[in-house]
Amino acid sequence: MRSGPMIRALYARLGGGAVERTTRYTLVGAICAIFSNAVIILGSWMGGDYITLSILAFLIVTPCGYLMHTRFTFGVGRSWQEFIRFASGVAATLPLYFLLMGILCSGLHLPVAMGAPVTTVALYIWNYISAHWALRSRLPFGRQNPAS
Repeated sequence: MRSGPMIRALYARLGGGAVERTTRYTLVGAICAIFSNAVIILGSWMGGDYITLSILAFLIVTPCGYLMHTRFTFGVGRSWQEFIRFASGVAATLPLYFLLMGILCSGLHLPVAMGAPVTTVALYIWNYISAHWALRSRLPFGRQNPAS
């Protein structure tokens, strides 16, 4: 059985630009993760606690991530309503983030420099789903992304 036609059919079923969109999402997500982890790790080296630093990183990185995702990842316009939906999706991960950080850093005594990246990777899938929901919900399924 040849896999080429099956892969093309699957790609078409995913909505055309899903692979490119996922690649763009991953790139923007990596930039945001690096910036967020830098705030948390550098702040912890200067004596800050990971809870306060995580909130600070959220306040700084979330608007930047929204701007990059609307323009580069999804190619959609911006609105306050969608920003609030996007920020709500990101904020929904904070309890899980703090739970994982608590287990890794306070419970297992891993340094924040290890716990923050591990937790970031663990939350990648949730953030992709919530960003897709917040920013693509008004577009009809299968519409090509203008940024493609």
